[in-house]
Amino acid sequence: MDLLGMSQNTLLLTFFIIGNIVSILLFFVILVSNIASKNRETKNIYFNAVLVSQIAYFIIDIIWAIAYFNNFDGRILIIRYSKMMYFITGGFAAFCWFMYIEILMGARFSKTKKQRLIIGLPILLSTAFVVIISIATPDDRIVKNVLVSISQMYIPYAYIVFAAIYSIAMAIKTKKKATKKNYISLSIYPFGLVIVSILQVFFLELPIFCLGTALLIVLLYIFKIQSQVSTDPLTGINNRGALTKYIGEYTQYNATYVLMIDVDKFKLINDNFGHLEGDKALIILANALKTGSSNRKEKCFLARYGGDEFIIIASCDEEFDIDLLVDDLHKEVAKTHEITQKYKLSISIGYCKVNENESILQVIENADERMYENKTKKKKLEIDKK
Repeated sequence: MDLLGMSQNTLLLTFFIIGNIVSILLFFVILVSNIASKNRETKNIYFNAVLVSQIAYFIIDIIWAIAYFNNFDGRILIIRYSKMMYFITGGFAAFCWFMYIEILMGARFSKTKKQRLIIGLPILLSTAFVVIISIATPDDRIVKNVLVSISQMYIPYAYIVFAAIYSIAMAIKTKKKATKKNYISLSIYPFGLVIVSILQVFFLELPIFCLGTALLIVLLYIFKIQSQVSTDPLTGINNRGALTKYIGEYTQYNATYVLMIDVDKFKLINDNFGHLEGDKALIILANALKTGSSNRKEKCFLARYGGDEFIIIASCDEEFDIDLLVDDLHKEVAKTHEITQKYKLSISIGYCKVNENESILQVIENADERMYENKTKKKKLEIDKK
């Protein structure tokens, strides 16, 4: 490619296209990786929606650049409607990012469908508004329309800035170092987005926004992957990877018990109240199990085993101590009704001791079988009562 022989417009267009293609590829790789993880949690769906809307934004940016740097019939029309799609995809990305942060922090403002509708209403109204303005405004003056700037620039940035402040506030509040680091990393993307957006306004003919956004999302994804190495992204407790590492390093087998814990009728919570409420229920339960297992003198390792299953590896001299631990766990879970109100959380627990010549993995299977036996007994008792 003879860069020296190109005109200034052709050179700038080339940089724009290359910058956007690089950004599209980076976002696409992260999206495919995220989908391949088969994580169906609500927050992950919103994260994927951010990636998809940003990819759409970059494609539109290429279309805009072709029209902006060339002179042909209809270019003004393309510029006008590409700007309209800029505002729509950008606004949607801002909303999805806010929801991702909101759910990650415990869904404090979006517990019900009504609350989620209220949160999304400004973006829905401003999107409809910008479409009307785009059709009614001649030439490319849509970008100079004050009403459009308010509806599709300031409103999305309000979502972004609020999410950033929320992340920092939660980072200050939490005492856990790993969680604090994760929350701080989440504020990098929205603050960085604001900075690259401002720079793009001053350097309109350079692909600053797409490359800056791509760099930010790569950094964020690196932090995300690092946090998932040992921490469950939904509940904040140890994940299965941390459990595997703990088992590999564990040496004290003579007084070790494995407790398998499963949520009773968890599917009904998802079916009756939605998956968002189901995610919230798992967070509440994890906190209850954390409290119940940390209140005792025994050393306890708590992890999310998968789905609605949790595991505790506890060091106890007597089986009687394990029975007391089980009672404490049930009591803490019973207290969660004050938070959930609409439904009652309960758990089934099965435990088994690790013998000297027995692997913990085998004991986990045995504890899992006992847990399901207890769950079956509960169901039979409920049927008998009816």
